[in-house]
Amino acid sequence: MKKNITLSFVLAFSSLFLLNSCTKEDNEVDNETQSAVDNAVCEQQFMAITPVVNEKGINEAGIKKVAASCGTWTILGAISGTNTANVATDTIVDANGFYQNGPVTFEIDYGTTTGCLAFDSLSTKYGKIRITTAKRWTAYNNPVTIDLLNYKINTIDYSAQIIITRLDSVTVTTQINNGHCTNGTWNIDYTGTKTIKQIAGFSTKNNEADDVISIIGNSSGKNRDGRNFTTNITSALIKKSTCKWMSSGTVDVTPDGFKTRTVDFGSGSCDDDATYTVNGQTISFKLK
Repeated sequence: MKKNITLSFVLAFSSLFLLNSCTKEDNEVDNETQSAVDNAVCEQQFMAITPVVNEKGINEAGIKKVAASCGTWTILGAISGTNTANVATDTIVDANGFYQNGPVTFEIDYGTTTGCLAFDSLSTKYGKIRITTAKRWTAYNNPVTIDLLNYKINTIDYSAQIIITRLDSVTVTTQINNGHCTNGTWNIDYTGTKTIKQIAGFSTKNNEADDVISIIGNSSGKNRDGRNFTTNITSALIKKSTCKWMSSGTVDVTPDGFKTRTVDFGSGSCDDDATYTVNGQTISFKLK
């Protein structure tokens, strides 16, 4: 009988200890924000490339050279058409400045020293974006390859190969492969598959400043602390060309070893403020 009483006491004590431990863990503040910050650092710039390429290289009649408000626009090569005096510095185009066929490669060069100030008035771009397509940009289900060459925003270097496939006149899928973001002292790895829809600015094809896109999809990566993470957008993220950060939307972020937290980018204001909710607690943090 004495052994049974002792065993019962041990079991009861163990259960109480486990209950208290679980309660403490559930109520404990989970302050891992680095994964959410680093996902945003990479994502908001990789996603901003699609509308830039769209505005620089798109016109309803085909792929066209347009005046570049930020960066030098160069057509590196194509087939078909005839050289004309008004675009003598380019290769082969028709009388209206259009390429009628592919494959064709374009390049946007932001320079290596002074760079080019983006429409958000906070981001200075450096390096090149190279675009290669087998058909006109307006062709649907045509994979377009984007290579980033020494591409830099302020003090952060971005490298990746991006595959953009046009689904309709305002919607594309974007696959970011081997994404890497670094400022020289820290490194972030990023891979993602997103559907991007232009929800404003599509009627002004030569004006990048009024572009607004919505983003859905998922991503994975490794943050600057070496921790793997995954994400899933639960409410479309909104990115304006005039804002460096995401303006609104929610995304679930799951860092290895931590619970999933829901990150909220706000209700439309252009700022670096965000919140995350985990274990029933909502905490504010900065996206940098």
